[in-house]
Amino acid sequence: MNVKREFILFLSLAILIAGCGKSPREKVSDEEAPGEFTYRMEMAKERLTTSKFLPVYTPEFILADVNINPDDPRRFDNYSGDISGRYVEVMSGYLKEGDPGKLTELVKNILKFQHSDGRFGDTSLVFTEKYIDKNHMPLLWGNGRLLVGLLEYYNQTLDKDVLAAAKRLGDFFLSSYREVTPVVAKRLEGLGADGIICFTQYVEPLVMLSQITGETKYAEVAAKVYQTLPARGILHSHGYLTTLRGVLKLYEFDGNRAHFDYVMHAYRDLVNSGDYTIYGAVMEYFGGKGDRDEGCSTADFIRLSLHLYKLSQETEYLDRAEFAIYNALYFNQFFTGDFGHHVINQVESAPTIHHMAWWCCTMAGLRAMQVIQNEYFAESNNGSARLNLYLETDYTDENISLSVRKGGLDGKFHIYNLKLLRTEGMDEPLLVRKPPWSDKVEIFLNERKIDAGIQNGYYSIEQKLNPGDLLQVRMTYQSKIITRDKRSVLLSDITGPVTGTLNYGPFILAIDNNLDYTFLSEPNNNTVYINTVRNVSKTEIINLIPDDSFSGDAYLTTRYKHGGFPSYYDAVFRPVSQMTFQKHPYMMIAMQFIPE
Repeated sequence: MNVKREFILFLSLAILIAGCGKSPREKVSDEEAPGEFTYRMEMAKERLTTSKFLPVYTPEFILADVNINPDDPRRFDNYSGDISGRYVEVMSGYLKEGDPGKLTELVKNILKFQHSDGRFGDTSLVFTEKYIDKNHMPLLWGNGRLLVGLLEYYNQTLDKDVLAAAKRLGDFFLSSYREVTPVVAKRLEGLGADGIICFTQYVEPLVMLSQITGETKYAEVAAKVYQTLPARGILHSHGYLTTLRGVLKLYEFDGNRAHFDYVMHAYRDLVNSGDYTIYGAVMEYFGGKGDRDEGCSTADFIRLSLHLYKLSQETEYLDRAEFAIYNALYFNQFFTGDFGHHVINQVESAPTIHHMAWWCCTMAGLRAMQVIQNEYFAESNNGSARLNLYLETDYTDENISLSVRKGGLDGKFHIYNLKLLRTEGMDEPLLVRKPPWSDKVEIFLNERKIDAGIQNGYYSIEQKLNPGDLLQVRMTYQSKIITRDKRSVLLSDITGPVTGTLNYGPFILAIDNNLDYTFLSEPNNNTVYINTVRNVSKTEIINLIPDDSFSGDAYLTTRYKHGGFPSYYDAVFRPVSQMTFQKHPYMMIAMQFIPE
């Protein structure tokens, strides 16, 4: 038996011993199966609406941050409105399908706990210059997230009682913000999640209030409050990025270009800094404090990037968002459907306790996915339609309906099947984005190859399209190394040793200890021979793919020399996104590559 075959069989046995539950996808045909994006959304939704995993999101559990019980506290109940607000925000997105989270009853109960000054939570906290300190910040943060949730619920229901409560809460913030003097701002410096970002995150709901009510006083204060946000430095990334998202909303509301320029400058500064990670997102804290990512911050970065795309129409922002979806958001999700924290750096990810942040990230991750699917995956306007993101999901609006599913490999070509379900609103050519991670691209319409010109980074499909038509985008993936200083080097251009991370198409690839403990055994300063890299066929690795995995066509294998003993072995690289389905084992993403 040769070394390679022995290696593959060994890995197959390891996976079979580890065992994975059967995927719901196996119960239906491939054509009927949900795509990965949809599947992951359903995981997160079920986490919030079923009792499969603990803690269960019961009404009592959700309401514990507005109905505070000091004798039996829930974690972070002093962030009054944080869980309840996020839950209302994300579940409001499902109200058109019914009321899976019994949301109407929940919202009515939330309103019962609003105090006379508009706030929810501890009434003993006095919001004056003399007293405001870090103990006041959690209440502000939670109330801000609750205000967003109430306004999202109002947008779906037009419930006047909810809007009245939201206005009272907005007025509470206006009164408290008057006390944010330079003395208070100085007092809140360097406090991370309990710092000034608890004020500045209010920009988003204040602008929403002005949009809904037409009362500009809320947006006018929002324009003042964001200017108290300090430079990135050592700062809580979720609060910082939430503030930037709010400032973009403010720009849409009042048209002041200074707001847009502020966000653009902050975004450029971020992605060109060490705070922008190899995974395409950010850590929990800027400035090198700590070693964890955060699902909320990843969701924020993606939403911010997409909003910048919407306002600028520059596809660079789509590219960054898509990369972060595959390699930061997908990786961040746990097998339970939760999002949360992981110990990561530019070289590896180490398993620790399961940091499933049911108090924030689980809801923030699903909310981001709703925005991605409903507003950015595809879009139509004035007779035109376009596909923006190569995600396996579905899209429907008043004009068009379509779905995207991966169709496996044909030689070196990866196939994306775009099925058109409704096209009556399409009078202009369909535009299909040319992804930056592709090399050669071919387009087929109903199994016949067609020519498609490129306009501003999109292929233009000039043929008349009808319901039931199948458009296939077939592409070869780029193979490249991203170095630690974030330079991108194609494998074909490497002539000497390069240390970095292997990227294949949209995926960051890793070696994990479920598949290859030999590669990772000490000392693991191995040499990977890049000219031996090849795509592994599904038949070769069928038993290596977790049952719930969707990325079986993105495995690569390559020869390597171990740093500790004479060897010439095969290693299997797979997408970091797949670690969701194997409970996040140890994985290595950075190593030395060299031509053989």
